[in-house]
Amino acid sequence: MGRPRKASVKLPPHVHAVKARGKSYYYFQRFRGTHREEPRVKLPGEPAGCDGLPNAEWWQAYRELCGEEQRGPKTGTFAALIGAYKASPEWKELSAKTRENYVRYLSEIEATWGELRAAGVDPRHVLALRDRKSETPAAANYIVRVLSTLLSWSIPRGYRHDNPCKHVKMLKGGDGYEPWSWEQIIHFRDHVSKRELWWVAALALYSGQRQGDDLAMLWSDVSDGSLAVVQQKTGKKLRIAMHRDLRELLQEIPKRAVTVLSNTRGKPWTTDGFKASWGKELDRDAMAPIREAGLVFHGLRKSAVVFLLEAGCTDAEVSAITGQSRQMVEYYARQVNQKKLAANAVLKWEASGVGGTTGERDL
Repeated sequence: MGRPRKASVKLPPHVHAVKARGKSYYYFQRFRGTHREEPRVKLPGEPAGCDGLPNAEWWQAYRELCGEEQRGPKTGTFAALIGAYKASPEWKELSAKTRENYVRYLSEIEATWGELRAAGVDPRHVLALRDRKSETPAAANYIVRVLSTLLSWSIPRGYRHDNPCKHVKMLKGGDGYEPWSWEQIIHFRDHVSKRELWWVAALALYSGQRQGDDLAMLWSDVSDGSLAVVQQKTGKKLRIAMHRDLRELLQEIPKRAVTVLSNTRGKPWTTDGFKASWGKELDRDAMAPIREAGLVFHGLRKSAVVFLLEAGCTDAEVSAITGQSRQMVEYYARQVNQKKLAANAVLKWEASGVGGTTGERDL
């Protein structure tokens, strides 16, 4: 298979290409071919990639040679849109952690599409952006979610009329949020090499909280059969009644630090320390069923949602425990309800005898 062909690009003023040994080289030179000709300067790489998207480094060098480096981004471009979004009240309402995560991906979007008009991006461009990170599905899906948030924000502000991200599917397994079944949870509990890791997993399951909130939970947050939580991501303050199994678990956990959870040295977990220990644990042969199922820690939070819904809790009740939006809980509820409805439908079908091969068929 030959190399993918570069999309043709209309060269801007003062730029010409020189082809040598099958490769194009680009140069900036004012007044080329006249008595006012200035020295030529080589530009880095190509103006665009195979997908036709601009090469940020190339265009930045071009702007600087044109003397445009001090100018602000052009109206309607992604660079202008991202700047406006970061200056908006909606941006300020995000938690510090969310802003930190968004900045990383917004910077990547700006580096790739900064010169493009926001109105000119369509689903194929979003797909190309996603597929650049396809080897890490979670990151690929996250950049699409950040882009979708940005473009949704842009619509009422006149940048464009629709959100092309809605036409691009997330990569399978990229969400990393597949719920653990009860059997998988029990397998982890019975085969874990360090009890400290089970304590973290169990607290995540029974509290329905994110990893960071579980690791940061203090013994002083535990009182009167409930947990006090201030979510790091959303800032929401929750008071959660404890499941009886969680009450028993807390009786088992030794009070070795101000935090409920601690590592094998009796010290509070750091985020990096826990992630390293968790990764090593899942690499063990005993954890092959968990690893091969593609389960990740955050899936325990989704398990809590699924178990609560299957127990008959309302969306509002689940939201009161996990702190998730009602819309998110409703999304999970639709999945749970579909499964129940499908199971009930098959039972009714079997009971009716219609279309069966083991009994008489009604005609």
